[in-house]
Amino acid sequence: MLRLLPRIKKSTKMLVLQSGFGTAARYIAETHMCKVECLNDNEVQNAFNQKKIEEAELHKMMHVTLGDVDYMPYNPDNFDFVIAQDSFSITAKKRQMFRAIHRVMKPEARLIFCAIMRADRVSPAGKERIASLPVEELITMGDYEDDARRGFFQKVYSLDLSKNLAIHFGKLEEALESNRKELVKQTSEKFVNERKRVCKIFRELAEDGDLRWGIMMFQKLNS
Repeated sequence: MLRLLPRIKKSTKMLVLQSGFGTAARYIAETHMCKVECLNDNEVQNAFNQKKIEEAELHKMMHVTLGDVDYMPYNPDNFDFVIAQDSFSITAKKRQMFRAIHRVMKPEARLIFCAIMRADRVSPAGKERIASLPVEELITMGDYEDDARRGFFQKVYSLDLSKNLAIHFGKLEEALESNRKELVKQTSEKFVNERKRVCKIFRELAEDGDLRWGIMMFQKLNS
């Protein structure tokens, strides 16, 4: 995903949304020696990330903030790049999210993220199965472009990764099964079975062509 962005310089300021345990964010800081802000809503993940940042002596370049896109405690026109990873896939507030991100980006800054999307045409059976998934909303690529436009962004680039989606969830199924004993100890049999069920639905929807997967990049328009 980073290879799709324009040149990242030492003076670049980057925001990583839903940064999780911070692996990607720390890689960016170590590789490009630029400022990286992590925004994440999980205290345990943030504590782990902060510990790794200090161990790697990246504290002068990186900062971790507890929060989410509904409240981003940053000044307007602050970031050159925003990496939203898969944040858009797990929220139904996509239009509000575009606008919130727009506020903290510098003029002509870039937003990049990956997303699982509905196909333009979905079978009746596919619609029922999509409705059973534990995600708030899945929309089409065209819907993303419309929401982005309303949030004052223009599309720069998109990369279709749909052929890899079934493979991805198939591997997740295999990993859940091969690590079942350890995962059950850490969570429960019910938890592991539910994750396998969801992965199976995603895989089958992808195989049937009812879901798409891709990377999208947008540029901020000055409103």
